[in-house]
Amino acid sequence: MAIVAHWNEWYQIEVRDWQFLELGEAKTTIDSHHAAISHSIKRYIRIGYDIRDGENIVEAAKYLAGTSLANLEPNRSQFEPEDKKIYNISKKEQNSKPNVKTIKVISNLFYWKWPISGEMTGYVCAQSLPHFGPWNNFSPAAIAKLCTKPIIRPHPKISEQTEPELTWTIPLLDTTSIPEFMDNNNNGDGELEDVSSVDMNFQFPMGWALKSNQKVGGKGKGKRMTKQVKELLKSFFLNGNLNQKDKMSAKDMYNELLTFVESGELKAENIPKIKKIQNWISAYARTFKEKATENMLEIAENIWSESYVLP
Repeated sequence: MAIVAHWNEWYQIEVRDWQFLELGEAKTTIDSHHAAISHSIKRYIRIGYDIRDGENIVEAAKYLAGTSLANLEPNRSQFEPEDKKIYNISKKEQNSKPNVKTIKVISNLFYWKWPISGEMTGYVCAQSLPHFGPWNNFSPAAIAKLCTKPIIRPHPKISEQTEPELTWTIPLLDTTSIPEFMDNNNNGDGELEDVSSVDMNFQFPMGWALKSNQKVGGKGKGKRMTKQVKELLKSFFLNGNLNQKDKMSAKDMYNELLTFVESGELKAENIPKIKKIQNWISAYARTFKEKATENMLEIAENIWSESYVLP
């Protein structure tokens, strides 16, 4: 979402809106497009040709209506030389993986906009459904805090795209042939159903079906660990890493946290479950190993550079 906010600045592309559909809703359009490309390549091979390079792919798909082809080679390096000068990026930041935090309510938002004019320019705006529900507006400053690295424009190698042989036209619906009212009654008497049979006192509140209003099963709805609990878990982990005799399992850490509850240093409701502690151990161990490796590489580079410094 943060990268899309820069598309207008980088590529002069105006993303008017973006809607995440439920599973299967976009399947027909996407699959038909992929199927057309796949079918053209299979047909090209069946009639005796071979696919050896990009030119063969262009030849196989050149008669697809409204389809342009180009070769895109992504640049795996996150930063270009000019980016390093502009953003003053250190070697440690260049070698480390980007860490992007997750917006707390993002799983409940399905409709997104990136305004390029007006007072909301630069903001990322989201709703539960198009034209329904309150807007959640994320400022550029709030988005920047989610990323540990500056958002840099990628520099892929792109070949010149081909021009389609045929245009892609979509037939417009002839509204004159559709009656204003569709009569689905077989009796043809024209009588309407008695509205008094409809229960107006519906038991669910308005908007109950929206995912953002669901109380159960929502992703990211669990209680977060407090800073004090995290610091205690870190100390347990580091002590065990320093001395194998002091190594603690998730259950051991849970029991140790309960002793802090008994002494009044922690509240019982702030103690995470054993499963959550186990997940935290796995994530922290992975991060700890990555940081330790980065520090060792940085030390090795400094030693190597110092040993080869000319007098």
